[in-house]
Amino acid sequence: MKVIGIDAVTIIPGKGGAGGGIWTYAMNILKTLDQQLSQVESDIKIKVFVNKSFDLDLRHIDIIRIDLNTESFLSRMMYVHFVVPSLCKKYQIDVLHKMTPEVPFFYKGKMVITIHDFMNDFYFEKGYNTNNVFQLLKLYYFKQIEKLAVKKSALIFTNSISVTDELIRKYGNKNVLVTGPGNSLTEILVSCQKKTPICFCCVAGYYPHKGHMKVIELVEILVSKYGLDIKLYFRGNPGYHKYFNSILDRIRQSSCKERIVIEDFVIQDSINEIYSNASIMILLSEYEGFGLPIIEAQAIGLPVICSDISVLREVSGGYACFVSLASMENAARIVYDFLQDEQAQNWNIANGFTNVMRFQCDKIAGQLLQAYKSI
Repeated sequence: MKVIGIDAVTIIPGKGGAGGGIWTYAMNILKTLDQQLSQVESDIKIKVFVNKSFDLDLRHIDIIRIDLNTESFLSRMMYVHFVVPSLCKKYQIDVLHKMTPEVPFFYKGKMVITIHDFMNDFYFEKGYNTNNVFQLLKLYYFKQIEKLAVKKSALIFTNSISVTDELIRKYGNKNVLVTGPGNSLTEILVSCQKKTPICFCCVAGYYPHKGHMKVIELVEILVSKYGLDIKLYFRGNPGYHKYFNSILDRIRQSSCKERIVIEDFVIQDSINEIYSNASIMILLSEYEGFGLPIIEAQAIGLPVICSDISVLREVSGGYACFVSLASMENAARIVYDFLQDEQAQNWNIANGFTNVMRFQCDKIAGQLLQAYKSI
């Protein structure tokens, strides 16, 4: 029997786009793999290494809890490069699946990885955090580990064609399987009702590339120039505290500060709770590997406004209002027209429901099981 080890120890918890897309990917894939293993006899045994935040009740996957806090950079490195190889040896792992491209330096066993994005490259290009020596070293470390992961992996999983294209441009043709991430929509969802005033909901962790400042500027223009009555809700993992504090400062200076609400980030909140105040979902990211809030919003019947980048066109199926980040004045005009066009909104909502069905976890888990068997 082939033994697969899935490593989820270093993944930060949080549901859906509000907390951590990688955590959502890991949880949904593990739940669905567990269900599929219960339905058929298999020559595969799966063991998953997890942290203290892991709360899934898996019946057919062995849960191995690791009592090690990997939140600090040094403890994370110790875990990845020394603890993981020892765990693989102890539990006789035949294939190690790293759910991020952070692999042990000296591990010589068979590996597969999931690449969710190339955020480190994007941050280097944009100069984010490069004025901080420690952050710069971290970016460099993760870039070198990514190169090693691509080189050593027998198979690479990606969640979007856009990320696959980036992978090929950076590293050449590789053995890649585009699976999609699954989605966070396994709970019973309630369709959103239209609200007055217009309620924009920006669901995104507080990281520099997520475009919170652009969203504030857009709302200011829509209110001052077009006279719209808008309320804006931000919800997400605090992420980079320096950036989060800069958003708070920006809100305090905003002409719309009374219209902007920072909602608490609660790991356990459901998708319904995360979007409870929304009538429109807005995501103006500069870069994404997938963009979970897009399909979360579509699944509960919210119109979507998002930045016009290739991955969000791919993930949304084209059923969104796309705006360029080059000019918020032009973006505001496009958004205003969209908000006045109920037929366009309804068309996007109706097709959005269908689009979400492309990302079902059953199909993705089946692809993973077949891939594990083939290695």
